[in-house]
Amino acid sequence: MTTISEHVAVNQSAFREANERIHQKAAQFAAIDRLPFICECPRRDCTEITRLSLEEYEMIRSDGRRFLVVPGHEACEVSGEVVAFVVERRPMFSILEKVGEAGQVARELDPRGDDG
Repeated sequence: MTTISEHVAVNQSAFREANERIHQKAAQFAAIDRLPFICECPRRDCTEITRLSLEEYEMIRSDGRRFLVVPGHEACEVSGEVVAFVVERRPMFSILEKVGEAGQVARELDPRGDDG
């Protein structure tokens, strides 16, 4: 049986993988200051886009437990279970860090591997 934490981490990891593909293509567009990235919040119906510099994206991706979300999508509790905390809020995005089982699953699903 899948736990809420595992479900949340798996859903968000799918968006993170899409953002990794965007990031990989970004080298072709080096002149663009801010690139579009998909909100990685746990809402399955979310289609919000935010813009980040490559440096901002790399900063978030330096930890496999971290996800980017648009402001207002900082869901740290799902179905009564704490799955994350807000690391930082910026005007264009916020950074969430998964905790407990959700953090472990997020690291395991990190397309860049468990590097920290």
